[in-house]
Amino acid sequence: MAAGRFELHVLSDQSHVAISQKNVDQCLLLERNATTSNFLMLEEAADLKHTHGRSLPFDAIFGIFTLLKGRYLALVTKSKSVGKIHGLRGNNPDDPDVDFRQVLAIELVLLPTHEIPLLTREQLDDEERYIALLTTHVEDQMLYFTYDYDLTHTLQRISTLSPIQSIAERADRRFCWNYAASSFLLEKKLYEWVVPIMQGYIEVIKQLSIASKSFDLVYISRRSCRRQGTRFTMRGIDEEGNVANFVETEQACLFSDKRQTSFVQIRGSIPVYWSSPVSMKYAPKVFQRSNIEKDTLAFSAHANEIMKLYGRVIMVNLIDKKKEQLRLGEAFEKVLGHASACDTHILAKIRYVWFDFHDECRNMKWHNLSKLIQQVDNDFLDYGYFSKSSTGQVLTTQSGVVRTNCMDNLDRTNVVQSLFGRRSLLLQANEKLDENVLNSPFPAFEAAFKQVWGNNADAVSFLYAGTGALKTDFTRTGKRTKRGALQDGYNSCLRYILNNFVDGHRQDAIDLLLLRYVPSRLKASPFGSPSLTLQYALTMLAALVFAIFIGLLMWDRHLGFLFERLVHAASLVGLVVSILFGYLVKKGTKLGEELVTRPRFRPQDGCSCKWP
Repeated sequence: MAAGRFELHVLSDQSHVAISQKNVDQCLLLERNATTSNFLMLEEAADLKHTHGRSLPFDAIFGIFTLLKGRYLALVTKSKSVGKIHGLRGNNPDDPDVDFRQVLAIELVLLPTHEIPLLTREQLDDEERYIALLTTHVEDQMLYFTYDYDLTHTLQRISTLSPIQSIAERADRRFCWNYAASSFLLEKKLYEWVVPIMQGYIEVIKQLSIASKSFDLVYISRRSCRRQGTRFTMRGIDEEGNVANFVETEQACLFSDKRQTSFVQIRGSIPVYWSSPVSMKYAPKVFQRSNIEKDTLAFSAHANEIMKLYGRVIMVNLIDKKKEQLRLGEAFEKVLGHASACDTHILAKIRYVWFDFHDECRNMKWHNLSKLIQQVDNDFLDYGYFSKSSTGQVLTTQSGVVRTNCMDNLDRTNVVQSLFGRRSLLLQANEKLDENVLNSPFPAFEAAFKQVWGNNADAVSFLYAGTGALKTDFTRTGKRTKRGALQDGYNSCLRYILNNFVDGHRQDAIDLLLLRYVPSRLKASPFGSPSLTLQYALTMLAALVFAIFIGLLMWDRHLGFLFERLVHAASLVGLVVSILFGYLVKKGTKLGEELVTRPRFRPQDGCSCKWP
């Protein structure tokens, strides 16, 4: 389960911690009692042979976190291989396989100063909470790494980068989740000690075939670490143009004739200022900033970045053309129009298509998705895909990208992105496209393709919404099923519970992991008890049941039928609670806002923004 490339040595004098790496002559020496930032130095690894102390093998350095006791060294101590592929770096037969690994465990090692600070009881409890946020449910974070392949870049971007640079030095900061935590190494240019770690999804499928062409498929979804979070705690855009739930998905094909191809799509939240904080209402109210100047500045920053990185852009908007989604879509159109009028590059390179997915596909009319494909197909075909010959020569490049969004950039987005993904794979295999956008004439390929897209849909949805995706029966089979509808109902109910009562904690874990929040002994505890919690409300309900039960006994002073009295009390309270809960689900109130769990570290980033 562990790769064990690195080893931590706690020297017998307890004053230093050393890190060695296989096949590297030098080691990192960290002074545990350093009072300045210069606590790191390089030493000869051979010197470790003459020292004594404890040692711990591990897979990668995640970085350093500063908590209340001081600095902690975060180590990836457990990982598993999720797929291996040969030839991704090039066609040298002597190159080892690329081993994609998923992080399973992170452990923290305290690097104390001369005196460990004395903490109050409350601060000690807070420290345990911080450590738990960083070290529990690590596998659920879906963090991945490789040692010798540039996982944060697409094949096309890799072809433009200098091979002299290490993968850590040239890592795409958008997708390197340990970049901030590893800054103590990066600033000293100790790149060989940094293993870039990304969040998202990876799957390798070998020996696929389309007609006579056989190939291996490497499927990578990279989730941006900028403005990242959960479904209702992080929406919209920020001042720097970063959008919530931004994901870059690449399908790379390694053909048997050594040719390589790659196709990239992106998704991201609607790029204007908006939020929809939870209040126990099933569909929380949408708030918009409605400041055209500030919306335009942020949108322009986003548009210019994706044009610089991907070229021309088709923005496909899948939200409804009614109610709050209509108003949000109109704001999107208005901001895009204003930005285009101010910047001719946006006008020339960005095309906008609003396709009301739910209206077009209602009553199982999935064939209407062909209308969307027809609207964008000329541009899609013109954008092409990246390809490289068996000799390493770049043959074609992808000159544009499809950017898809719905409200959450999950369920509707997954369905539509799978259509573009299928069409591109057929083109990469030099097959002709027909009018059927929902299937291909290659059953074995079709089954594998739908499976990997369904897996990706579930993974991206789990990270943002807490459950698998909706509509994956269609993604996996090409049609809607009763079982799929039941699964969607279950996932919708589970999402409601998680989004209202769990996602605040998940957002805090992300903010701590990305160093967006740094604890300090000088700050008040962020874990102060709110005035009303769900646990407190449930306790009061239990007390109310008991009080009514005692009241019924006192009313007729008869000790018989105790169970019936208890049932009557519970039924009465249950009826009142059901009515109240139904009202909260439908309307959402101040009471609902008190009961839900909000992020404690940085609520101002998303869930507390309510513009008039």
